[in-house]
Amino acid sequence: MKINEVEKRTGITSHNIRFYEKEGLINPSRNLSNGYREYTETDIKRINYIKLLRMLDISIKDIKVCLNDEEKLSDILEKHLRNLKEEENRIKENLVLCQEIVDMGIDDLSENMIEQIIHDKEAYAINLEKIKKQDKIQHLLFTSKQLFCIIGWLIIIILTIYFYITICFAYMNRLSQIIILLLAIFLFGYMFRIIYFNEKRN
Repeated sequence: MKINEVEKRTGITSHNIRFYEKEGLINPSRNLSNGYREYTETDIKRINYIKLLRMLDISIKDIKVCLNDEEKLSDILEKHLRNLKEEENRIKENLVLCQEIVDMGIDDLSENMIEQIIHDKEAYAINLEKIKKQDKIQHLLFTSKQLFCIIGWLIIIILTIYFYITICFAYMNRLSQIIILLLAIFLFGYMFRIIYFNEKRN
């Protein structure tokens, strides 16, 4: 198919299609009789794939790396996501700063005010990084606490089963075994309730 049909089917201009070819993202065949480019369904799918990634603001360089199987798409998207979050924080910071200046009702900033604003912005960025680090530490502590609880529960369950099998079946009759089993279930349930409400309060 010709490039004008590709334009209609993909919504990409001929200029951009040729640019993608120049960058090595697509490689349509040439008609030997007239030298025109001949696009296939595979080219259409590839162009739509490129279109999606460009809509996500993935760079041409990263798209080329992905198409050449030099890096996984998931890795590229994770890296891009980190960059977007950094950009989001920068935009939020600028929004706050712009709003403060607008609220001041000032059209011309003095040298002292400019220095103060720059200082405040740098301090805000530093505090934001501190908060991020604190959040990471808290998350690690919470995960570690949960892990210790799970390991502790597993040890208790294993030991209880071991002692139950060893003592009950060796020295107790059927009725005593059932009573001990019910008491063990009640104890486990009570302990679980204590841990659950303790975690809920925290």
